[in-house]
Amino acid sequence: MTTLKSGQFIGCMTGTSVDGLDLALVDVGADEQFSISHAITLAMPEGLQRDLLQLGQPGAASIDELGASDQRLGVFIGEGILDWLSTLGISTEDIVAIGSHGQTIRHRPAGTTAAPFTIQIGDPNQIAEITGITTVADFRRRDMAAGGEGAPLVPAFHGELFSDRVHPVAVLNIGGISNLTILGQPVRGFDSGPGNALLDTWYQSHQAEASVSADTFDRNGTWARSGTASPSLLKHLLADDYFASAPPKSTGREYFSSRWLTHALTEFREITPPNVQATLTELTAASIAGSVATYASETEAIAVCGGGRLNAFLMQRLAEHCSIQLGRPCRVEACEAWGVDGDAIEAAAFAWLAFRRLNGLPGSLSSVTGARQDCVLGAIYPA
Repeated sequence: MTTLKSGQFIGCMTGTSVDGLDLALVDVGADEQFSISHAITLAMPEGLQRDLLQLGQPGAASIDELGASDQRLGVFIGEGILDWLSTLGISTEDIVAIGSHGQTIRHRPAGTTAAPFTIQIGDPNQIAEITGITTVADFRRRDMAAGGEGAPLVPAFHGELFSDRVHPVAVLNIGGISNLTILGQPVRGFDSGPGNALLDTWYQSHQAEASVSADTFDRNGTWARSGTASPSLLKHLLADDYFASAPPKSTGREYFSSRWLTHALTEFREITPPNVQATLTELTAASIAGSVATYASETEAIAVCGGGRLNAFLMQRLAEHCSIQLGRPCRVEACEAWGVDGDAIEAAAFAWLAFRRLNGLPGSLSSVTGARQDCVLGAIYPA
């Protein structure tokens, strides 16, 4: 029997919101049992954040801009990990590997282009060289080569993370994009649509400079709560073909972009900015609830991770929409209510995926991505 490479793994993730670098330290045993021992979010340098957001939008971006951001993000991740380990008093020699998702700047699955592809940057060569730790990256493309969506990848980890707990039936990550995991045999999951991305984009365009705080997002949904959602605009937004399409499916900021929103608002110019924000909150909540009702109708509770769980107004509207669409009450709670750090889950997933890769174990689920088979994911950059 082969002994698995076990020990401490670091996972790192910059999501579609590009609001920070999430790091998680995961202890994995030879029996494949794991626990999240430490987690932190490092603020993204303002200039790098701006450039990554720009690269994530459809349109022309030069190869020079892409290459420079790839290098800068790799350096930021590598140096951030070194500083964090120093703070924890942990030697780099104690870390088996780093699993780095990187920043998705374009995701074009089948049906969106003739030649499906996905691009994540954050040079893993820089990470491995700076830290002296074996780094695993490029997790999505093998699944796409096998005919899959390449996303979402976290449902496999959700299934393992909640396997010994009281099952919440569904796990929801609300980052820039929302993805839903339906626990069971088999585990299923897909991107339901926008999460925080459109809310953040609209807030930054119309409210951030006028705000007395330093926030670049609508904290607790306060601005959205001050407005009134437009039923006609919401109906128009929900008419997008993505919401009616069946899984497997995945999407990103390049689809639900500022351009998508501007085009959608062409016929609704009279709606005030706070009312648009209120409607976008309804869009996120209603599209998630519709996905739950259609594909997980037995759901009685949803565990929510990601930044969206901290938006009190969004969580309130999500619970209301789920209860309406299911025809009965539905518990909607942050993952902390289930004993899990909701900020650490996605980063921890890539630590777990690095463990899987080093041991030649599949990391994706064909029941989620639609690939021909479960795939071993990631490329290894040795220390």
